[in-house]
Amino acid sequence: MNEDHSIQGEIDEVPLARVRYGLGKELRLYPDAFSVVLREEHEELRYALANIKRLVLTPGEHNPSKLELMFELDDGNTVVAAEGVSNVRGFRRLLSALAELHLPIELDPPDMDEQLKQALEIRARYQLGCYGLVLGSCLLLTIAYVIIALIGAHHH
Repeated sequence: MNEDHSIQGEIDEVPLARVRYGLGKELRLYPDAFSVVLREEHEELRYALANIKRLVLTPGEHNPSKLELMFELDDGNTVVAAEGVSNVRGFRRLLSALAELHLPIELDPPDMDEQLKQALEIRARYQLGCYGLVLGSCLLLTIAYVIIALIGAHHH
């Protein structure tokens, strides 16, 4: 019976947006709160949207492609809510859902969604360049092998 109650509690509170990142970590947006779920630690940290003045998104210290999300709270404290977020698409959906709530939460940088869009485009171009380099190298090695094989065949 207790198990049914906990499942019912999860069903009642469906997040507006969910961003999965890292190993077993989630950032959830509810109509009244942000929730940071750390499955491995069996922890859930909740921050009321009414207490959040500003969302700050910065590149990671050691790996700039992994983002850090910080909440600047109305009491003057700044909390690191999420580190190592690489799910940019999911985070853009979360920002869209947050904008629909029409809350007075500032974004830092102000054009956060546009910068995330650019980051996605840069990553796609980078991956395309990497694939092109690998395919070009394979093609070059194949041509070199064929030329060497033909030269070797003519000398014997």
